[in-house]
Amino acid sequence: MQQWVEAISGQWQALGAFFAFDAALLIEPSMVLRLVLLAVLLFCSAFFSGSETALFSLSRLDLQQLRRERNPHSETLHALLDQPRRLIISILAGNELINIAATVNAAGILVILYGDARAGWISIIVMVPLVLLFGEVTPKTVAVSNPVRFSTTVVAVPMSLWVRLVSPLRNVIRLVSDKLTTRIVGEQTTAESLLNVDEFLTLVEQVAQGGELDATERALINNLLEANETEIVEIMTPRTRTDFLNAEMPLREVIDKFRKYQHTRVPVFRVHRDNLVGFLHAEDVLQLLSDSVDISDLTPEEIVHPPVVVPLTKKVDEMFGFFRENGVRAAVCLNEFGGVEGFITVYDVLTFIFGDISGESHGQALYHERDLNIYELPGEMKLTDVNNLTHFGLEDPRMTTIGGVAFRYLDRLPRVGDRVVIDDIALTVLDMDAHRISKVRVAKASAEEDLEEMSETKRAEIEKVQVAAMVSEQADKEFNLATGVEVAGADEAAVEPADHEGQVSATSGQLGAAVTDNGKEDAGNHPVSDAPSIQEPRNGDPDIRMMN
Repeated sequence: MQQWVEAISGQWQALGAFFAFDAALLIEPSMVLRLVLLAVLLFCSAFFSGSETALFSLSRLDLQQLRRERNPHSETLHALLDQPRRLIISILAGNELINIAATVNAAGILVILYGDARAGWISIIVMVPLVLLFGEVTPKTVAVSNPVRFSTTVVAVPMSLWVRLVSPLRNVIRLVSDKLTTRIVGEQTTAESLLNVDEFLTLVEQVAQGGELDATERALINNLLEANETEIVEIMTPRTRTDFLNAEMPLREVIDKFRKYQHTRVPVFRVHRDNLVGFLHAEDVLQLLSDSVDISDLTPEEIVHPPVVVPLTKKVDEMFGFFRENGVRAAVCLNEFGGVEGFITVYDVLTFIFGDISGESHGQALYHERDLNIYELPGEMKLTDVNNLTHFGLEDPRMTTIGGVAFRYLDRLPRVGDRVVIDDIALTVLDMDAHRISKVRVAKASAEEDLEEMSETKRAEIEKVQVAAMVSEQADKEFNLATGVEVAGADEAAVEPADHEGQVSATSGQLGAAVTDNGKEDAGNHPVSDAPSIQEPRNGDPDIRMMN
């Protein structure tokens, strides 16, 4: 043990001797000047490091807030950040020059204190912690904790002056850097400098928070970006909701049915609906009728346009080019087995991006919003529309409609009254159209239970009122029987039945004549309406809204 202590003591004395220097050298004027210069250089290094972190931590919202507050340095910060490449080169150039100067100055100090033999190693041991601690870590930590205050109080004015001062050196560095980069990676294309989708979405969020984008513009941008990831199966018209025409029928009958459907184009099939022969267009029918063409010798296949097919996996944004290249406005959506799944038109694509562009209400389904955030929706309503309406956040990886979600979780043929609960969201089948769910109630499970409790309470109150009324009526009858009022009234009625009857008839006739006379005299001012004064609720009630 004694040997270990002596070994450690000897090494410590050797280390002390290695770092030993003459303290009298520190008070010499040249040494004091060098030490002061080292402190100034470390401070400048901290300034450049903190400036880089603070300036590039500012968001557009921060800059706009400074401008609204009329901060005197807001325009200076805008000017600096408008050219980020110029700014970063200026900061890095200044920081590197300062660090090199500080290292050289420290090396000179250590040579004086320790001599040439030891100065190199001691310079590394001393300068690395000093630069990291005082020139990098500490200033960056302070700057990132409050970038707005650091930028306005410390950075704005000095950095603006430095950017102007270092302009010649910056231009040289930029020229050399561009040449070197071009030789290494080649010419930079324009597409590589564009923002990716995530960066663009972040930019949109920042701009929207700043108030430069309204809700409509923001939704349009999001729809355009989602079109790149959305498959056409989510926006097509399903086969079950499409009207078809049979090519084996006479053309006259086909045209009559076409006019009843009131569509601009209708698919035409032969034998079965997976065997499409084309689309019948409204302009072709109008042309035949306006030209008075004899259609008795024509068949539907002679005037239809051949169908253009597209796979279900095609993206929405690809449909613009598809329609343009094929010169059509509608296409047949086929599944992997070649069966017809639905149809997609230019209108469907435009509606996905811009919303409803027709301004009309035909073909739109109604939804009913009840109390406690409970909705009665058509089964074919898209999940995206359901979430926009209810904000329930209901998602399904396979189904695109609310009826399809209920059908998948039931895992059997649905029946009216079936109910499923998905993450506290209750779906109840209200109506069926053959095997298709045509109406479904969507609600939070807890809200639906509250509604049922309220309904039971209300029914109990109604029953209580009815029972009380029956008891009161029975009590009145018993009281009348006991006092003889009802018997006396009956005797009086039996004495003069004819007089009462004649009085009623005369009164009725007088009222009728009065109404007739008033109608003749004031027909212009008081028209008599045939409508009853009390009407049943209609679909136009305030709780019925149109779905886009």
